[in-house]
Amino acid sequence: MNPVADENSVWIPRTEEDKEKVRQQMNRLLETSHFKNSKRYPLLFRFIVEETLEGRGEFLKERLLGIHVFDRPADYDTATDPIVRVTIAEIRKRIAQYYHEEAHDSEMRIELLPGRYEPEFRPRKEVGADHPPVLGPMHLSANGHTAESLYIESQSVAASSAQSRRKHMVLYGLGLAAVLLLAVGSGLFWRWAHPSALEQFWGPLFSSRQTVVFCIPMEEQSQGYKTAAAAGILVQDHAALPDHGNPPSAPAPDASLPGTFLAHETLGENVVFSDALATLHVSNFLAEHNRESSFRLNTATTLDDLRQGPVVLIGGLDNQWTLRSLAPLRYRFAGTNQEQYWIVDSKNPEMKDWGLDLKAWLADTKRDFAIIARIHDESTGQVEVIVAGIGMSGTAAAGEFLVDPRQMEKLRQRVGPGFRDHDFEAVLSTDVVNGIAGTPKILTVAVW
Repeated sequence: MNPVADENSVWIPRTEEDKEKVRQQMNRLLETSHFKNSKRYPLLFRFIVEETLEGRGEFLKERLLGIHVFDRPADYDTATDPIVRVTIAEIRKRIAQYYHEEAHDSEMRIELLPGRYEPEFRPRKEVGADHPPVLGPMHLSANGHTAESLYIESQSVAASSAQSRRKHMVLYGLGLAAVLLLAVGSGLFWRWAHPSALEQFWGPLFSSRQTVVFCIPMEEQSQGYKTAAAAGILVQDHAALPDHGNPPSAPAPDASLPGTFLAHETLGENVVFSDALATLHVSNFLAEHNRESSFRLNTATTLDDLRQGPVVLIGGLDNQWTLRSLAPLRYRFAGTNQEQYWIVDSKNPEMKDWGLDLKAWLADTKRDFAIIARIHDESTGQVEVIVAGIGMSGTAAAGEFLVDPRQMEKLRQRVGPGFRDHDFEAVLSTDVVNGIAGTPKILTVAVW
């Protein structure tokens, strides 16, 4: 790289040799205490420098950096997750601190201007470039001064100019730091004063440092009939009942081979895909917010287990703990022994509009329904979130609903003031095509 007299000009390294010199300067910064004690700052700094050297600097945007550097999903919300902006601000501050030190005054500069993610490179200041050529002591100027005296005078002017530049750099660095602190502080204050609907909904769980317990239903050959029957939510359909009105018995497992692998495989720990999908949506969201989760099957869960931390109950008809929590609420599940189920409104128990016939052909099922709720369970002393559909489509849609910022904003509007602290439940409806759920809609909400 040829020295350039004007160190304020932007320099574009084009040869591999020049690019390597930029990388060497980058490594000098990364090896200092400003960067080496962090994992996040060097990771982002190295990425933006390398992308710029490869000619892709103009494409560096916040979302791209969040995805490629910090492994955020492609549709993540940059408003609620400002990791890129905060990290860039810290990198910019640390670069200014590095060049503020006089020992680095003559080095090549890598700068990151406010409002930009593409760094700029400025050439190394050539040592002695500001100094005039040294003349012999016997050369005289036109006014009789010796060349030596002129040189001393020019050295004094150069020193004064360098000191002035350093003072400007100090003031610039302090001003930049103040602006960054103000911007970060304002952003944090704004977020504190205007939390998102997602933050408010999950706030009661986040405020607890305990592990979140997921209770997931285990698939049974009886397709949930035994669980629903045991919970007492079934109304006998006398017109269709055989044997003098007695409900049909659930198929009994083959008792001749108890404890075999086959018995475990057919009746054991199998989880329905839609329940797993709903669990995945919620557990991934919690992991992104540094909350630990544990997972238990409903058949192996006790009341003591539910006292260990906040609880997420997955599934409805096949999870006895969900049915137990919904029992005192306004909206809950009901059904018949003919596997026809609906969500009942205790204030209008005759209405059965929100229902599903589980024996209907999959292609003929056009709509599913679900209940979501956040309640404080007095028996466990913990906050519970319920994610429960009548059918598999309803549960999957409900799980997706609870981590969607736009959907949660609609829910906050329906719940009204006190969204973060009040208990409430909501009934959702989702269109279904060949078992695949569409975007859920809020049908009704109960708040207390």
